[in-house]
Amino acid sequence: MQLLLDDPLWDHLPGAYGVEDVRGPLSSLLEQWDPELCNTLLWDRLHHQESLYPATWAALPWLWQIAGRYEDAVAPLFDFFAHLIALAKRAPASYCAYEGLPLSGGDLGHWHVSIPPAMIPPADALFEALVVWVEPWAVQVCRALNTLSEGADRAQAAHYLRGIIAWAHPEHESFERALGFLSDGWSIKEMLETLEADEDVPFHMSAREFSFASQEAARLQGLCPDLARDLRALVDAVRADNPATPTQPHPDQMSLFE
Repeated sequence: MQLLLDDPLWDHLPGAYGVEDVRGPLSSLLEQWDPELCNTLLWDRLHHQESLYPATWAALPWLWQIAGRYEDAVAPLFDFFAHLIALAKRAPASYCAYEGLPLSGGDLGHWHVSIPPAMIPPADALFEALVVWVEPWAVQVCRALNTLSEGADRAQAAHYLRGIIAWAHPEHESFERALGFLSDGWSIKEMLETLEADEDVPFHMSAREFSFASQEAARLQGLCPDLARDLRALVDAVRADNPATPTQPHPDQMSLFE
């Protein structure tokens, strides 16, 4: 589902700072790869402080096309895609109506902004189509991120895995939270000290998350040994506080890559 770049509907789709020119940069990137222009578009206009916007989702099919057109675009765009799918199913924050992409028609118009934008009727049709389009697209992204993890450094692989887990298994929220710290370069010790000191959002990995993390460590051993080692260390460190926690396989284990 692509909104044509000459469609006037773009002038009604807000981004991070209201309605800005998104289709101009998209058109330029389709003609010629420009890393600086891409970076500005992704992180200044389509995303801000963990927030996603109508313009973000309208631009997504075009960004996907650009990623397939230029080899140099793969790394920055999939970095963005991983972050995007990590946010897409997140539960609403207390100060906003909806966070991420509305995944059902009843949620259309409820965005991660304190006051949802007024959506004109053609926009409703666009996002109803995008809701259908984004589900299989995200599965493709997850599989690509898994492939890109091979040979990636530990932080980058953790960033990719965080997106995969958040999209495919949002119930493993604590594991995804830990991956966010690892993707920022934190050590296991530093991360756990910080998480344990967070009284507002206590950190707790369930038995199912222990099992899941252990099996992900085994699966990733051949793709990114450094991240696999850290996942084992995470499980061992957290389990030390709860030695009775089982780690046997369970039905939640990912089958996305089997």
